[in-house]
Amino acid sequence: MAPTQTVEEMLQYNMIHAHNTFKFGYDIILKHLDNPPTNDLPNFIGYCEAWAISIVGHHDAEEEVVFPFLNRKMDFHKEQDEHKVIHDTVDAILTFLTAAKADPSKFDAAHLKQILVEFREPLYSHLDEEVEHIAPANMTVFDKKELLELNASLDKHAKSHGDPFMLVPFMRSHTPPELKDSWPPMPWVLRKVVIPYVLARRYSGYWKYAPYAMS
Repeated sequence: MAPTQTVEEMLQYNMIHAHNTFKFGYDIILKHLDNPPTNDLPNFIGYCEAWAISIVGHHDAEEEVVFPFLNRKMDFHKEQDEHKVIHDTVDAILTFLTAAKADPSKFDAAHLKQILVEFREPLYSHLDEEVEHIAPANMTVFDKKELLELNASLDKHAKSHGDPFMLVPFMRSHTPPELKDSWPPMPWVLRKVVIPYVLARRYSGYWKYAPYAMS
């Protein structure tokens, strides 16, 4: 938690920065589709896949941990319904990428760009409205102990789900330098050693498309 945060601000603070990683990735992918890196297609496809899988992992955490908690005293059924729409497109993107990974001749940049252009409004609207819905003033319906337990449950979920060789490097390489030491909170050895020199190495070619250094 940043020093100035209250417990009511924690969820929104973390959600804003998580959502920004997806927006950074979206913008990068879209930009490259006008002139796709055909000489490095496997890595670019891998980067696109990491972006899509990161969205899936984030939404899984929301559906398994966040929404059940928030729905105790708030109504997040609209956001849950929006997930279904978003995942129809994310699943289509992942199917497209899987086919292109198996046969690069199937990579149709114009087709992927069309999907992404149509996807922007529902994706960005969902990300922004969700952040607004969990504004600190709205979170006061929960007591501080409940909110701390939610944060702990999210940390536990993050550590036990998904591919750390893909999800963690994606997150870190889409985190601006001014946040590297504070978001998300983690030990120095993870930030400076384990992530850049162990986790990021498996798919190292992917991260050349990321906007920021790994640590």
